Amino acid sequence: MKQKHIYAVLFFMFCCFVWSQDYNDLIKKKNNLIKDSNLLNKSLLETQSIQKNSLEGLKIINSQIDLQDKLLDVLEQEASILKSQEENLENTLDTLLIELVALKENYTKLIQVADKYRRGYNKLLFFLSAANFNQLIRRLYHFKKIETNRRNKHLEINLLRENILFQKKTITQKKAEQADLTFLKNNKIEGLKKTKLSQEKIIRSLQNKEDSLVRAIKIKDAETKKITEEILKALEKNNQKKENLTPELALISKNFSSNRGRLPWPVSAGVVVSKFGTVPHPILPGIKIINNGVEIASETNIVRSVFDGEVSKVIVLPTGFKVIIVRHGEYFSVYSNLNFVSVKVGQKVKTKEKVGQLQDVDSNKNNILGFQIWREREKLNPLHWISR
Repeated sequence: MKQKHIYAVLFFMFCCFVWSQDYNDLIKKKNNLIKDSNLLNKSLLETQSIQKNSLEGLKIINSQIDLQDKLLDVLEQEASILKSQEENLENTLDTLLIELVALKENYTKLIQVADKYRRGYNKLLFFLSAANFNQLIRRLYHFKKIETNRRNKHLEINLLRENILFQKKTITQKKAEQADLTFLKNNKIEGLKKTKLSQEKIIRSLQNKEDSLVRAIKIKDAETKKITEEILKALEKNNQKKENLTPELALISKNFSSNRGRLPWPVSAGVVVSKFGTVPHPILPGIKIINNGVEIASETNIVRSVFDGEVSKVIVLPTGFKVIIVRHGEYFSVYSNLNFVSVKVGQKVKTKEKVGQLQDVDSNKNNILGFQIWREREKLNPLHWISR
């Protein structure tokens, strides 16, 4: 019976260990999603209503819906783990309660036997009636064993009671966690409904502006073409080939490459609202948009270099927005949609050093940064390079 009790506790501890790994990963993921969702909420709240009904505002709304969907999925997984934990705790508690009943019955019998031999005359007669010395020793051992078993059972019962109290307390805690989680999930579901209503409103508004959307696509395509041309010019000007890199640039290039997946973000806090590659236009059916990088909504207007390098180009677009191209050996990082540039061509910059800024904070406009990474003529997905 004691072994069953031990196995039940060990099984529970093993399950807790396995669950804790998955649960901790889920909590980390949940917190990151909530953080990103709050950042997008703040970005929308700080944006004027005329800007909310823009394509940029729709990008933020779409990203917000995507985050909320992912968050609800994580909350469902968390609820499932909590439910499994509670069920296992209940099963363990049932096993312990059965064990406690059996221990008490066993203990009662031991008490009765011990009382029988504890009385002085019984104990004396028990020892004196031994046929020989060996039998006397065996009786002494038997009596001692009864007393030891009684004490051990008493201790085991106390430990089992403590374990049962702990199980009951843990079950109560899990029920409270599930209640809190259900409340949070319901709030997120309501929030998602409101966000989707906002999305539908923006889509209806933008569908009446098809001409302006087409013009915006042409402007965006022209900007993308201009940035690409400038990068290719920089490659030609610097004769960007690995064998012709100076030792310093070769080292920077090597270090940049070795930091794949660990580069800092170009803004201190941001959320990707438009991904790398070919994506469908959020409003116009059948229209594809080619993103050479990603677009990041930020709560701050400060833009910083993601790695040590040298400013290769500063471009002023017809729209008035500026673009900075920073060279990192055979790699380039590109920062667009800037309102202000704080570096010059040829200037060396350090990791996280400010290179420019987006809209002024007081302008209440969407701070969306265009960010690209190139390796010579190859466009790279920035999400594979910056830390997650």
